[in-house]
Amino acid sequence: MGELDAEIFGISVDSFASHKRFREELRLPFDLLSDWGREVSKRYGVFNFTEKVANRVSFVIDKKGIVRFKQSSSISEPRDIESVIKKLKEIQSE
Repeated sequence: MGELDAEIFGISVDSFASHKRFREELRLPFDLLSDWGREVSKRYGVFNFTEKVANRVSFVIDKKGIVRFKQSSSISEPRDIESVIKKLKEIQSE
């Protein structure tokens, strides 16, 4: 998202091999990172200890590392990309 001076990437507790297949299958234009040790998902409070997976959450984090936006969604519902873009534009205009 060059025009918004933003980096996009996905991260989940799945393996690198799983991410590679998923990225190729969907032709995703961004990197997928593996939180195999579950450290990142626990730090961001999105790890589901009962099911041993990370909940599906989108974050907008500013250049200072501050979480400015957080959006949860189920796997069966689409993400609200417009809300993410709106928040990015707000941050850019500050």
